[in-house]
Amino acid sequence: MLPIFGTLAAVSIIASGCTGGVAETTTAPVAATLPSEPFTDAQLSAKYPSDRTVDYAPLLSNFETIKSTFPEVLVENLDMTLEINQNANEQESEMAIVDEYGDMSYTMGDALGEKLGKLYQAAVDDGRLPKTTALIHKDGGRAQSESTNPSKEYFNYPRPYLQAPEEVVHRDKEDGDAYESSSGSYPSGHTNQAYWQGTLLATLLPELADQILARTSESGNYRVVMAMHYPLDIIGGRMMGQAAIAKRWADPEFRTLLQAAGDELHAVLEADCGAQLAECIAGDVPYLDPEVAAETYRDRLTYGFEQIGEADIAMDVPRLAASLLISSHPELTEIQRLRVLEITAIDSGYPLDLSVHSTASWQRLDLLAAMAANVTIDGSGDVKIK
Repeated sequence: MLPIFGTLAAVSIIASGCTGGVAETTTAPVAATLPSEPFTDAQLSAKYPSDRTVDYAPLLSNFETIKSTFPEVLVENLDMTLEINQNANEQESEMAIVDEYGDMSYTMGDALGEKLGKLYQAAVDDGRLPKTTALIHKDGGRAQSESTNPSKEYFNYPRPYLQAPEEVVHRDKEDGDAYESSSGSYPSGHTNQAYWQGTLLATLLPELADQILARTSESGNYRVVMAMHYPLDIIGGRMMGQAAIAKRWADPEFRTLLQAAGDELHAVLEADCGAQLAECIAGDVPYLDPEVAAETYRDRLTYGFEQIGEADIAMDVPRLAASLLISSHPELTEIQRLRVLEITAIDSGYPLDLSVHSTASWQRLDLLAAMAANVTIDGSGDVKIK
């Protein structure tokens, strides 16, 4: 059995012939020894199977179809960008600048809650989360995604502030250089970073995955607030960032680092909070109401674009994606985790979905819903979600 950091969702295993099930729960002890030991140089410098470089252009390729066949979607893409950029409030503008220049694995700490978020950031500041930061930090984090630059060069699409320079509202800090980039817009590199960091943090703290993923979606949306990117860039960045972290969790050798970081994170937060993590969360002020978090995240899977392809196509879940549920649903088999992702996925046909090509779709995955799913397994092994 894999170590359980804790689970956001209850999972019941119902034995054949029984009429009910009991949800398994795990209570982790408060750590007695702090601070955590860092990873060794050998662990960090080792070559892991998931270090292989992936060409993400095929995963993102439906953008070419949009450019050639659905020019009205690109018009809407720009119109939506200008609407979000021009109507952003002061808080959104300020947070967009924070995430522009900061390490989002740190700035997104507010997603952990009013108290736990401060404890997390303080622990990072004090160097008491060496394993976690070694994997997740902005510059050189060992679990990081590949660069978006090859895909940007391949798709070669101009940024909003270059396409509509007279219409965008520039939102930057004094003497900032955010608008000096002339690299391609699709996919968003900052969003890729936000999602590999945010998805990693969510899988290390599955009890707070809904809050973390909703906050991650805000980091992506802040790129639109600044008119640095379009909504389609954000969707593409999400797809790439989550695929990159799925590759890490699917690697049994690298997974040992992830599990060690998850254990460290739980131990430090519990020691600093002075109680079991579930108790700390229950007594904290959440970043968002859970229903609002789920709705916010799901809305940004499509940004309100209409379906341009065939609806109701059966979901082909990327096999790697099953690894993203290892920490939240450790009792499930890979096939069962794939089924959870299939049930919770959005419909086919939205921009960037490849279902019509009989290709596994990262665009349709609702990871928040999947990680939060209350799963029941009946005597035949069938997955049910309450």
